[in-house]
Amino acid sequence: MPALRLVRRIPAPKASYRSSKIINPVTRPLRILVILLSLALAPWAWGQDLSRQPTAFTAYLDFQSQPAELPIWIERVERQTLTAEVGQPAKTVYRVRFRRFPGLVDEVLMRVYFQDDPNAQPVLTGWSEIGAQVLAPRKLGQGLGLPSSETVRIPMAGVDYVDIETPGEGGTVRGVLAVALRQTQTREALDFGGTAEVTDPFGNASPTVTGSDDVLLFGRVKATLEPGVIPLGYPDDGGEVAFDFPLQKAPLVALLTFEILNADISAPLELSVNGKDIGAVDIAVTDLADPALTGAVEPARSDVVYRYGGWLKCQKVIPGSLLTGGSNELLISTPGRPAPVALRAVEMQLKYTPDTTTP
Repeated sequence: MPALRLVRRIPAPKASYRSSKIINPVTRPLRILVILLSLALAPWAWGQDLSRQPTAFTAYLDFQSQPAELPIWIERVERQTLTAEVGQPAKTVYRVRFRRFPGLVDEVLMRVYFQDDPNAQPVLTGWSEIGAQVLAPRKLGQGLGLPSSETVRIPMAGVDYVDIETPGEGGTVRGVLAVALRQTQTREALDFGGTAEVTDPFGNASPTVTGSDDVLLFGRVKATLEPGVIPLGYPDDGGEVAFDFPLQKAPLVALLTFEILNADISAPLELSVNGKDIGAVDIAVTDLADPALTGAVEPARSDVVYRYGGWLKCQKVIPGSLLTGGSNELLISTPGRPAPVALRAVEMQLKYTPDTTTP
């Protein structure tokens, strides 16, 4: 057994009264200088400067508030109310007038934010100054009864103004994002197309293009469970939707993907597989500057709830051990009592070993 070694701690001698009063005559000015420099440099030490991102060719036009300062290529925004006629309801027209800048603003992306109510969908048209229709009428939305948005790409040759017409007093159309576009070159793989015509300013992915057939690639099987729109969160659906599908063989891993409209970005949908809860799905949220994000205070929620008035991508990885050869069930549900949403383009990817026979 090792011997214990005792160590005696000897306290350090206290400074004498005389030594504590000795001050280097250079030390005090230096200390004062250091303090002053620290205070002067504090903003740079605590964080970076806040600069405003230049947006000379981007404008958000809020139709429900006072007009903001407009870029030079947008002349003005007008609002006109059309009284009801026989067989026609009253209408509101929002007119966005443009100044022509050939070679600089040749094409404009307009994203309209609106409440997608049935029989109240906005219609977008483009006109010349003499009243000739340059852009054919385009009805926006699907009548889903949810906040939504839709993008229209407008060639500006001959266009002096764009009208957005909606039934009623115009409260269902929240505003428009107008973005001047430029043409760039890009490249894509010969076997993999689908490059978006326009890159979303806030990073949202382009809509999913679903297919009717299952597709095999390098051991991956992609299958569409539901290509159309599925309402969810209404009293008659119980806040859940189920998908039943058979498998010849359980995969090594799987991936569920779909798109969601009116998503609460802080309370995503939840998923269960064959009766086992596996948690919330992952939402690909856009840049928080996106005007499609709107916040509101809701009962029993301590934080402001932000919902996305547009379609967002969702996905969830499913361990292969939760699936089985034979019948399988996926259950997507809404947490708590959220506002209604809609789903579309529900797809499943199944991963198998590439060098084996795939079901």
